[in-house]
Amino acid sequence: MRIRTLISGSLALAAMLFVQSCGDKNEPEGLPEINLSKNVIEFQQEASSETIKVASTRQWFLSNCPEWIAVDPQSGKDPNGMDVTISVLGNTGLDREAALKFSIGYDTKTLTVKQKGTGSAADLVVYHNDFDKTDAVKSEDGWKTYLDSFDGWKNETGSGLSSIDYAFNGMSARQTSSGASNGTYSDYPGSGKNYLWFAKENYFQVKNITLPENTVNYVLSFGSERNLYQAADNTFKHDEFLVYVSNDGQKWVALEYAFPNGDKSRRWDLASTTFTVPAGTKSLYVYMTASVASAYMVDDLDLSVAAEAGTVIDFSKGVDLGTGGGETPDPTPGAGTIAEIAAGAENAAIDLKDVLVTGVTLKSYVITDATGSILVFANADPKVKVGDKINVTGTTGKHNGLMQITTPTATVVSSGNAVSYPAPLELTEAKMKEDAPTAVTYVSFTGTVKKKGNYYNIFVGSYTDKDLSCSYYTGNMEAFVDKDIKVEGWYVGGNPHYQVVATKVEEVVSDTPKFSVSTETLTAKAADKSVSFDVKGNVKWTVSSDNAAYKVSPESGDGNGTVTVSFAENTTDKDVTVKLTVSTSAEVATKSYTVTLTHKGVSAAGTEDFSSSVEWTLGTNAYSEKATVNGVADVPVLKLGTAKKTGTATLKIPAGTTKVSFYGVAWKGKTATIKASVGETQVATQALAANEGATSNSPYKLAVEDTDKYTITLPAKLEAETEVTVTTTTNARVILFAIRAE
Repeated sequence: MRIRTLISGSLALAAMLFVQSCGDKNEPEGLPEINLSKNVIEFQQEASSETIKVASTRQWFLSNCPEWIAVDPQSGKDPNGMDVTISVLGNTGLDREAALKFSIGYDTKTLTVKQKGTGSAADLVVYHNDFDKTDAVKSEDGWKTYLDSFDGWKNETGSGLSSIDYAFNGMSARQTSSGASNGTYSDYPGSGKNYLWFAKENYFQVKNITLPENTVNYVLSFGSERNLYQAADNTFKHDEFLVYVSNDGQKWVALEYAFPNGDKSRRWDLASTTFTVPAGTKSLYVYMTASVASAYMVDDLDLSVAAEAGTVIDFSKGVDLGTGGGETPDPTPGAGTIAEIAAGAENAAIDLKDVLVTGVTLKSYVITDATGSILVFANADPKVKVGDKINVTGTTGKHNGLMQITTPTATVVSSGNAVSYPAPLELTEAKMKEDAPTAVTYVSFTGTVKKKGNYYNIFVGSYTDKDLSCSYYTGNMEAFVDKDIKVEGWYVGGNPHYQVVATKVEEVVSDTPKFSVSTETLTAKAADKSVSFDVKGNVKWTVSSDNAAYKVSPESGDGNGTVTVSFAENTTDKDVTVKLTVSTSAEVATKSYTVTLTHKGVSAAGTEDFSSSVEWTLGTNAYSEKATVNGVADVPVLKLGTAKKTGTATLKIPAGTTKVSFYGVAWKGKTATIKASVGETQVATQALAANEGATSNSPYKLAVEDTDKYTITLPAKLEAETEVTVTTTTNARVILFAIRAE
C-alpha cells in the first residue's frame, strides 16, 4: 500500500511530536548532523565537475543553487557519506562565486563554489567598504566606537574615492561573534568583524562617490539583518530600513532592494538593487536609515558597475531628506505606500500614485513601489502592461491569505519604464515543504505541468502535497502539459495551491537523458475499468502488458507522457496481477521499469478494517458519526467543521506510540486543510482532497484510495499520553477515520 507521508513546515515537529522518520524505525539515528568533505571548490573557466562526500544522519536538501551550477543528487541521506557531484557551466563572464546550502533543518553546512572568468568583479568596483580597518572593541562602560570618534570603519576601496566624504547620526561600529556577517547566522560569505549599528535618530550617508565616465548602470549591495533584542519576530522589514541615492545630496530617490533568499528573521544576507542613472551623472550619494532603533546592522556596502540596465532613476523627482548631519528623514515619505496597504485593514479605500506595473495576467496585475508589491484583481482585461506607471484607486480585500486591491480604476501615467526584478526566492522541493511566503514575493521554480479538468497545476520534484499555478496565464499553458517548465513571477497567495503571476515561462530542455515512472505499483478496485501512471523524462520509450486483457495506451512515447491501462471489471473473487514493462534504449541508469497492477477481486470489497484505536473528544463544530467506506458499513468517523465554521477535536495519543496513521477526506467539491497542535504549538498541517461521498448526512458513503491515507512517524516512543488538537484551518468540512496509534 502506498501511503503519503505527512510533512510539516514547522520546526516544532523536530522538537515535539510530528516528524518524518528517515531510515530504520527501530534504530536511533543519533544526533542530527551533516558534514561535507570540502567547504570550498574552485573551478577554472571551462565546464567541469568535482565530487564531494556528504555525510548526514537525516535527509538533507540543497538550496541557494544558481543556474550555472548543477548538483547531483540534490537530496539524500548516508551517515557514512554519499557521493555528490558538483558541475559548473563554462564561464564567459566575470569570476563568480556561490554559497550552496546543504541542510537537514537542524544543521546546515555551506559549500562555497568559485569559478574563474574573464576577470574579477573587483575591476568594476566604484566604492566598497567592509568597515574592517581596525577592530571595534567594546570597553568596560559599553560601546564607544561611534563613527565620529572612531575611524576604524573607514576601509574604502574602489575607483570612485577621490572626493569621498561621510555624514551620519546615531551610528557606531561594532563587532560581536554572534552578530558577524560571516557567522552562524549569515546566508552569505560576509567579511565579518566590524559592522555598522543603527541606533536612535540614525542615518548613514556616503557623499560624493565619483562615477566612471560614460557609465550609467550600477548595482548597489549591502549585507544586513534585523536583530532587535527580545523581539518576537525579527523578519527583515523593508519599510523600516530605507535606502536612497542622490546626484547632489539634496534630492533623494528611494531604491527597492531584495535579498536572494527572501526576507528572513535574524539572519545576515546580501541585499542588492540594480539601477540606471541619467547620462552625464558624475557623482553619487548613498543614504541609509532605519525607523526602528537598535534593530538593523549593515556590512559590506558596495557600489559596482552593472552588466545591464536596472530601475531608471529620475533625480528631479527626489525628496528632501536634509543634507546629512541634520534631521532624520521621514522613513515613509509620501502617504499610502504598498507596504502600509498590505499590512492594513480590509475594505479600506486606497489611492496610489505613480506605481509601477511589474506583472500582468488576463484578469489582474501586480504593482510595485519602493516598499513592496501587491496584486490588483480587476476580474477583467486589466488594460495595463508591464512597464506602465499608473495611478490606481480601489478597495482592499484578502484572498489566498494575502491582501490585494479589488474593484480597481487605473490611469496610465507613462509607459515603457524600465522594470527591474529582485533576485527570486527559489521554490525548491525543500522550500515547498516549508510555510508559504507571508507577502507578495518574487519567486522562481522548475516543475512539471499537469492538467486536471480545466486547471493546470505545476508540481516541483516529487512533492505533491502542494502545487503551483500560473494565475490567469496570458500564454498557452496547454503547450506545456506533461513537460518541465521554469517560471519566474510574483507569488500572490495560496496554500497548498500557490498562485503566481508569471513574468517569464520557458520549457526546460535538458541534453542529459532522463527516464523514470511516477509509480511502480498500481491498485484498481473490482469495478474499475482503467488506471493511469506517468512516464517522466526526455527519451523515447515503449510500454507493454503481460496480459492481453489489460491494454495500454499509448504503447510508446517521447518525453513525458501518461499511460492509461484499460480493462473490464473483475467479476471474479480473485485478484488479478498484471506486469507492465516500461523500457527505453537510451543511455540511462535504469533502462526498464516494471509497474505492477493489482486488480482486486469482488470478494476483497467490504472486508477492510477502518476502525480507530485512538480516542477523540469533540470540541466546537465536531461530530461523531458513521460512514460506509469501500463497502464496509458502520465505520465510526470524526466530522469537523461546517460550511461556515471551523471545527476542532482532541485526540489522545497513548504512551508508547511510535506511529500514527489515519484516513482523511474533504467535503464534496471542496478542498480543506487540517492542522495539529500540542498545547499552543502548531506541529503539522495536511491538505485533504475532496471526496464525492462526503456530502449530505450521516451515514456517508465513501470510496477511498491509498492516497487518502496518511502516516506520521514519531522520532521516539511517547513517554506519556499526549493530547493533540486537530482543527480545520478553513471554513470547510472534513471527515477523519481509521485513526490508529501503533
